[in-house]
Amino acid sequence: MARLKKPVWLLGTASVAMLAAAVPAAAQEGATALPELTVIGTTPLGGDGLDRDKVPANVISVTSDTLRGANAPTVQDALSRTTPSVSINDVTGNPFNKELFFRGFQASQQNGAPQGLAVYQNGVRLNESFGDTVNFEFIPTVAIDQLDIWTNNPVFGLNALGGALSFQTKNGFTYQGTEFEFQAGSFGRFEGSGQYGVQVGNWAGYLAIEGARDGGWRDFSESNLKRVFGDVGYKSDSAEIHLNFTYADSKLGVVGPTPFELLDQRRRNVYTGDQINENEMGMLNLQGKFELSDAWSLQANAYYRKYKSDRVDGNDTDVRPCPEDGPDAGFLCLEADDFGAEEGDSRLLVRDPVTGRPIRNTFYPEDEDDFGPGTTPGSIERSRIRTDAAGGTLQATNQSELFGFKNHFVVGAAYDFGKTDFQGSSELCIIPGDLQCIGTGQSYYTQIPGGLTPVDITAKNHYFGLYATDTLDLTDRLSATIGGRWNYAKLTIKDHGTLQPLNEDGVADGPGLDGSHKFDRFNPMGGLTYKITPAITGFASYSESNRAPTALELGCSDPTRPCPLESTLVSDPPLDQVITRTGEAGFRGRHEALGGVLNWSASVYRANNTDDILNVPSEISGRGYFLNAGKTRRQGVELATQLVTETWMLYANYSYVDATFRKAINLASPNNPASGGFGEDDDDDDGDDDRRVQRALPPGDGEIRVNKGDRLTGIPDHQLKFGGAYRVTPKWTVGADAVIMAGQYYLGDEGNQNKKVPGYAVFNVNTSYQVTDQFRIFGGIRNLFDKKYETYGTYFETDDIGFLGLEDSRSLTPARPLSVYVGLNYKFGATADPVLVSKY
Repeated sequence: MARLKKPVWLLGTASVAMLAAAVPAAAQEGATALPELTVIGTTPLGGDGLDRDKVPANVISVTSDTLRGANAPTVQDALSRTTPSVSINDVTGNPFNKELFFRGFQASQQNGAPQGLAVYQNGVRLNESFGDTVNFEFIPTVAIDQLDIWTNNPVFGLNALGGALSFQTKNGFTYQGTEFEFQAGSFGRFEGSGQYGVQVGNWAGYLAIEGARDGGWRDFSESNLKRVFGDVGYKSDSAEIHLNFTYADSKLGVVGPTPFELLDQRRRNVYTGDQINENEMGMLNLQGKFELSDAWSLQANAYYRKYKSDRVDGNDTDVRPCPEDGPDAGFLCLEADDFGAEEGDSRLLVRDPVTGRPIRNTFYPEDEDDFGPGTTPGSIERSRIRTDAAGGTLQATNQSELFGFKNHFVVGAAYDFGKTDFQGSSELCIIPGDLQCIGTGQSYYTQIPGGLTPVDITAKNHYFGLYATDTLDLTDRLSATIGGRWNYAKLTIKDHGTLQPLNEDGVADGPGLDGSHKFDRFNPMGGLTYKITPAITGFASYSESNRAPTALELGCSDPTRPCPLESTLVSDPPLDQVITRTGEAGFRGRHEALGGVLNWSASVYRANNTDDILNVPSEISGRGYFLNAGKTRRQGVELATQLVTETWMLYANYSYVDATFRKAINLASPNNPASGGFGEDDDDDDGDDDRRVQRALPPGDGEIRVNKGDRLTGIPDHQLKFGGAYRVTPKWTVGADAVIMAGQYYLGDEGNQNKKVPGYAVFNVNTSYQVTDQFRIFGGIRNLFDKKYETYGTYFETDDIGFLGLEDSRSLTPARPLSVYVGLNYKFGATADPVLVSKY
């Protein structure tokens, strides 16, 4: 593995030494009998059953009881409170819609976010076909049996740059009984769930139903969510087959970041709307495992998935009445200065998409100085996504000896197909005092590059993968793993008549959105594990992975023709695929200590990206585009420890994520207050810091200089999480946890020229009381000290809504203040106590 910075290595080495010193000597020598380690599925499909201590990576497993015991509103929140290197960004201001970061790579619901994590449920790829996005609200939380977080395993296919999340659900063989739960909390929060599992002979069934309503603590942020998951299974001595169904429906109020000055006046304020995401998904998955012989087994699945999304986003706009002294007086135009055009350019006229005729101004005052609440121009962007996806995986596992050594071999093939119909349109609106757009009913488009055009396309993606891994026990202590995956991706875009911008000669500026793109790559992996003692294992590994550009990114990758994501696409030039090379090393241990079980792990890693794809803001307000931004790096340290006894559960983990650019680049960032000119490119390795040259120049041209070593935005470098639970009496338990995050740079400050979004420390407390064997009451407080903090920041154009009189370009999404919840749980049948269970 490439050399890490010296302080990172020292921190990792010192931490391992401290953890080892804390373990009782008898446990280190193997004199104490320990619980048997569990096995793990090493592929998205799973079912191959490898001893997890032979995996040469820091795989993190989270059980259902741990997720529910966190009493967090979402999977993302639960992981961010307990799991090393996991953080969340609340871009949209909605509790069900948060971005998840792991080791600086993200999985997000937002079109345009660089998706660096692969997500699977029972072997089905959940990254959506159109933008590789992940709708976490679709995952049936109560039905999760186990979640494995993989770090560097290319077997998980496209997007597994930083790792993969693999969810396995419950079924009637693993869960029996009936359980109901209901809770209510601050800001109109109500949640309810029920699950039922039964086994009758060789057959079993499982059903989970969930619902949630959140009134929203900010204005216009109400959300509703429904989920259903069911599974029917059959098991014999040589086969196990499951047919499961998932359905989810959500309507989310996504209020997004708000100017700093408005938040300073009132934390509930929002900036332009309505912003509503309505999502619906249904999925059928048939999966099976078959024992062909003592050595060979076969695993397979086939699925069909349907996804619908309708999104509404109210914004400010560049539309204004045409100049009174010009040839287009009485009509509506775009502001000439914002598009590098001259007044009177006919391409600036706002037109009706049906007739193509200019739209007369019957909506707004002629004098811009008169724009006030109820007369200010705005735009409502609408997008419609309809996706049909299908695919499957066929996998074989062999566990016979090889040359007299124990061996674990897996080979498989996977295919995923997606067909997406995407439509985007814009409607003129009027922005009132509450900033929630009032539609006029008039759709529109413009002809100048960078303007708005309605879009109607069909995108198809074919993803095919061949993979194999082999783990060979070279000795009783030493195991070696080698493997790899070949990925093939084909993406086609069919344009159904998108209106194209015109050049200065009035000719269509570009070939439209039709296009076909192919990408392929073989990604190898290799690693070693060594049992230093029966209780302590060391590991080291290297792997490569890739992700192909999405149809969304390919359709918006021309800086001269930026588009207002996510409603329009305007061009189809090529982008290169992203390639990540990752090295990882560490130690882990499991010991008897203090009357319980102590688990710990310590690891270091480095992941180098080439041709990383970034979403870059355009100099035209509200527009953006995608580009290959060269090399980036994520490296860091992960430390975790947990002690579980009959009375106590304590955990603590720390992670350092050093995410940086590794190549200098100039990026547009027109609303960054420090944007300006810059000197010549100093893209060498001589150690010179040309950042000082750039920062000595005054603001001017709307660009920023990003230098080698500048940090990636939106990623806190230091993360500390700790907590625990104590059984006061056999029936009464109390618990607490804390999350401490360092600051992060604003999106748009890739040059690291301004102050960060401040770090924060948030504390939560909870308690539960087992009234009877079946009935439990619980409650808690989130954000106990009512900390005012933000997890996301960006910049905006201050003069777009003039009557607000804003001057500070910072825009942030505030986190939820102190909230209280209480709940009831009633169940038939014994399950683990969700407070005092191990997450390993």
